[in-house]
Amino acid sequence: MQKGTEVGFKSLITEAEYDRLINQFKGSKFDFQTNHYFDTPRFSLKGYSTSLRVRERDNLEITLKRKKGYSINVNTFPLSQEQFEDMIETGAIPFPEIQNALSPLINGQRVFRFLSLATKRMYLPYKNGILFIDKSDYTFYIDGKTYSGYFDHEIEYIAQSYYQGKKEFVEIISELNIKYTKADKKIKRAYSILKRLR
Repeated sequence: MQKGTEVGFKSLITEAEYDRLINQFKGSKFDFQTNHYFDTPRFSLKGYSTSLRVRERDNLEITLKRKKGYSINVNTFPLSQEQFEDMIETGAIPFPEIQNALSPLINGQRVFRFLSLATKRMYLPYKNGILFIDKSDYTFYIDGKTYSGYFDHEIEYIAQSYYQGKKEFVEIISELNIKYTKADKKIKRAYSILKRLR
């Protein structure tokens, strides 16, 4: 088993900057995934620093993340299409391990899908790390209505060490002629949009 540390640096970018970079690095690899987030109508899981997510790529998998002190407990299981559809329709949680962990947090409430976050990611080796160029598309499901058309763009640079990575990221921003804009985590940006919608 290999162990190592990685450090990430990111910036939001404009749609025009995104289009320019995608064109500049044409031929690089792309990855696509959609994360579906579930919570109760009162967002009890968020209140307990817990998240329930289904990741959709070639296959489906369900992940429960719970913050415990300074660490995060993560449980992931493969999910069938039928189980996923059942979760969306009925709020049924398919695995006893997840049911038991959530039971004291949701207190009989039903979970529902409130967000689908689709990310199209270009990635390539750059300097001494990897450069990611993302377009994220947010779709919200609130009170039986669907809200779509919310998207943003960002670049992220993954480096091996903080100081070297920070130096290289500053160089990258300059070389690629990008105006640095602080980027929160995607899920935090999603909650900001959700707050405006509710």
